[in-house]
Amino acid sequence: MDTTIPKPFTFATSPAETAVWADGLRDFFQYRDLGIAEATGGKFRAHVIRVRDGGDVSGLHSTGMHTHALDFQMFYVLKGWVRFVYHVEDTGTGETEVRECKFGPGDCCLQPPGILHNELECSDDLELIEITSPAAYTTKAEAAAE
Repeated sequence: MDTTIPKPFTFATSPAETAVWADGLRDFFQYRDLGIAEATGGKFRAHVIRVRDGGDVSGLHSTGMHTHALDFQMFYVLKGWVRFVYHVEDTGTGETEVRECKFGPGDCCLQPPGILHNELECSDDLELIEITSPAAYTTKAEAAAE
């Protein structure tokens, strides 16, 4: 059991006019860190994700089937659209259903810990906010479940 006292959260802001876009997990995306990881001592991360500038790269917008080792992951679409496939486990029966979902502006998705999923495609103007806990986590490529 971890008996360390967690670092208290600190006040943080992320003004749009000083935003920095950087490389991240996916080559076809740019990421804008919102300062939440530092302010929460790594307990959470919030960032804006958008398709990299440079024209149509829609052929690169698929992530392949994968899982993340984390406790919490959600996203909220600001503009554009994104299409995923999820392998959703029924907690009552243990059976898995393959579900395809398309999300547009104003749509939100909670991806449970360890859910098998693949981003199939997205619009070239996609922009979304993603929040995770913890801030740092691993991603594992997976074969599609039968």
